[in-house]
Amino acid sequence: MSAFQRKLDILQFVPTAPRKVSSRQIFDNLQNCGHHHIDMRTIQRDLVNLETVGLFGLEVDKRSKPYGWFINANFKKLNLSLMDGNTALAFKVLEQSGATLPNTTLNELQPYFTKATQILQQDSDSLLSNWLKSVADSHISQPLLPPEIDAVSFERLKNAIYFKKQISADIKRIFNGGNQMVWKHYDRINPMGLVKQDGRQLFVCTFGELHKRRYALPLHFIRNVMETQDDCQQTFGELESVQLLNNNRKQNIELKLLVKNNALFLLHGYKLSEDQIISPSAHTDKSFLTATVKDTNKLRAFLRGLGDNIEVIEPKKLRDYFLAMSQKLFATYSQ
Repeated sequence: MSAFQRKLDILQFVPTAPRKVSSRQIFDNLQNCGHHHIDMRTIQRDLVNLETVGLFGLEVDKRSKPYGWFINANFKKLNLSLMDGNTALAFKVLEQSGATLPNTTLNELQPYFTKATQILQQDSDSLLSNWLKSVADSHISQPLLPPEIDAVSFERLKNAIYFKKQISADIKRIFNGGNQMVWKHYDRINPMGLVKQDGRQLFVCTFGELHKRRYALPLHFIRNVMETQDDCQQTFGELESVQLLNNNRKQNIELKLLVKNNALFLLHGYKLSEDQIISPSAHTDKSFLTATVKDTNKLRAFLRGLGDNIEVIEPKKLRDYFLAMSQKLFATYSQ
């Protein structure tokens, strides 16, 4: 094994203060995990080197023999004074996209964010600063301004998810066929997670102990969140996660489209599915496209956006949907 790997393995066997470990104990542990061709002197030199570097919080108690090695309890996992430009850029990107991180994690990372900003501001003309200005991860789903989210409630929601505690809150509900929106108070809400979906931030939850349905609520539909000391009464199963909530709700369909050739650039390279096939049709200006997809609202919205550049051939249910929609649009705009 390389010297670099050996040093990483050494750090795994060093406890956080107030516990300590001797170099002999580290040596024995290393031999038990595959480092057979090393000697005691090598481990001692590695420990001194790691302590001198100062990046890992490694310290030694020399008040008695054998010396005791430990990780400083206040160690923040990275020496801020030694942060370089590349690390600063990484932390800055994380800060820009880290709203859904737990509050405790954001608090721990705040000194790194502050240091990263200082480093990048010291040389605003550097290549790294220019990269930050030139590259963005942008998700635009619709030309609408996002609603304002209650910042205090959002922080409390994240805390409740992190500590697996129930909450009470006011939730906006729509009654009477969508004609009236009211705020209704709920207790014993089980926080399941947060989802950022097409630019929207959704809070996933269940209610009580017996009601199993999972609700995905827009964050601006929630206010006056209060954390409780009661544990969540429902959690995800072993093979579940909030990322998989919507994946299996829709069945696969065999989509067949007739696509105008001048619109195929939309789908070449970017595929509707891994088994997508584009083949010639009887029309000189059109091609067939087949793909196995899920019939979701997002798919239908995408197909609607292609307008008359496509014709849905199969499945019949989807073709009937576009036929009925086109008839309604014709009736509306013909008046």
